[in-house]
Amino acid sequence: MLKDDKINLIGRSSEIGENFKIGYRNFIGQNVTIGKNVTMGDYNIIKDNVTIGDNTKIENFVLLKSGTVIGDNCYVDSYVKSSGDNTIGNRVTLRFNATIARLVVIEDDVFISPNVMTIYVKHTGEHSKGTLIKSRSFLGTNAVIGPDVVVGEDVIIGAQAYVSKSCLDPGTYVGVPAILLRKG
Repeated sequence: MLKDDKINLIGRSSEIGENFKIGYRNFIGQNVTIGKNVTMGDYNIIKDNVTIGDNTKIENFVLLKSGTVIGDNCYVDSYVKSSGDNTIGNRVTLRFNATIARLVVIEDDVFISPNVMTIYVKHTGEHSKGTLIKSRSFLGTNAVIGPDVVVGEDVIIGAQAYVSKSCLDPGTYVGVPAILLRKG
C-alpha cells in the first residue's frame, strides 16, 4: 500500500484567506478567492473564477465550476456540483449530491436537501433565463426545480416534487408537478 501524500494544486493568482484548512488532493484554479476560516475536505475541484466566503465548509468530492459565488457561513456537503455562473447566498446549506445549474441564484438562509437538482435547459432545448430560490426556503430530498422558476420566501418544497412553475406564496408545495398543499 502506498502512502497518500497531501498534494493540492492551487493556482498562483488565487487569493486564500487566513486560517484556511485544506485536506488532500484538491485542485483550485486561477483567480479563485477563498475567505477566512474556510475548511475544505478531500478531492475537490474548484475551477477558475470561483469565490467562497468566510467561515464556509466544503466537504469532499465537490465540483464548483467557473463563476460560482458562495457566501459566508455556508455548508457544502460531499458530491455537490455547481454548473457555474450561479450565486449562493449566506448561511446556505447544500446537502449531499445537490446539483446547482447555471444561472441559479440562491438567496440567504436556504436549506437544500440531498439529491436536489436544478435544471438549466428546457425540454425544447432553450436555455433558462435564470432560476431564483428566495430566502428561508427549504427544498426537500430529490426535489427537482425546473428552469425559469421562482421559489418564494419561506416556501417548502416537498421531497420528490417537481417544480415546473413559480411557487411564490409562503407554504408547502408537493407533487409532480408541485402544487400548494398548505399555506403559510
